[in-house]
Amino acid sequence: MRVIFFLLGITASVLFFSCSSCPEKDCLKIYNRQIERQHVHPHPDVAKNTFDTKWLKKKGEFYYTKKGAPYRVVNGVDISRHQGEVDFDLLKENGYEFVILRLAYRRYGYESGNLVKDENFDRYYEDAKNAGFKIGVYVYSQAINDEEALEEAKIVIDNLTPDMLDLPVVYDPEFVFYDEARTDEVAEEVFCRNTELFFDEIEKAGFKTMLYANLMWKFFVFTPEILNKYEMWFAQYSKKPTSPYRFTFWQYSGGSKIEGVEKPCDMNVWFIPLEEEVKESDALCEPCDLRQESDESQREVQETQDSSL
Repeated sequence: MRVIFFLLGITASVLFFSCSSCPEKDCLKIYNRQIERQHVHPHPDVAKNTFDTKWLKKKGEFYYTKKGAPYRVVNGVDISRHQGEVDFDLLKENGYEFVILRLAYRRYGYESGNLVKDENFDRYYEDAKNAGFKIGVYVYSQAINDEEALEEAKIVIDNLTPDMLDLPVVYDPEFVFYDEARTDEVAEEVFCRNTELFFDEIEKAGFKTMLYANLMWKFFVFTPEILNKYEMWFAQYSKKPTSPYRFTFWQYSGGSKIEGVEKPCDMNVWFIPLEEEVKESDALCEPCDLRQESDESQREVQETQDSSL
């Protein structure tokens, strides 16, 4: 083992520390890839987080927003075979509205590195769809070159079509701190290239895209261009998110035991600006208006027929 076990959760734990020794207010201390705290400042060209957490409240495992908030949050989970049996109907009844399913994962071992479809994906997908969940998927990446990044995109395209998903396809590259891994010596620029190659293929196939990252990856791996280009799923196991950079989804727990899931699972919230909901509502009202006009026309026809009897 290269590091002690408590570092197992560090990739998604609280990696944010205000820096009291620096006169600049935006200075942070964040663990880098070598598990050393470094002073960093948010890059001026990266889009900033606009979700003020003063509106965000938590009760039990659920997040909600106070009255007057300019956004709302939706609660959800992400699921892989590690969660065992899942009762999606019960999850839906209990208030969870979206799920991000692991479609595939690449083994991190030096000798294997093979890409595997999640053994429970098909069953999870059908059950979640039937229960009325909004569904996205993710691919856990340990790609070390162009070929493997493209292979990870291909497994998505071979198994799904864009109309099967409500939420994006997520690319999830991660460091392995609790064991030796084939990605240990992969350079940051390779991770960035892998990410763009994966998304290029996914977007050409018509899928929406999203990138999974914690503060370590945001500050020490991904370029400002990548951080601005893709929707972000931010991982930080804390009471509130502290990323200065924008994100849409927040994974706030990596092992919560909830009713309906056999084993502990990851907990998430989806931040939705109210103006986006208004646009979505307007779009959804168009067919409603057409149905209303159709109903009125049918009533007029019926009234004409009745009066002639």
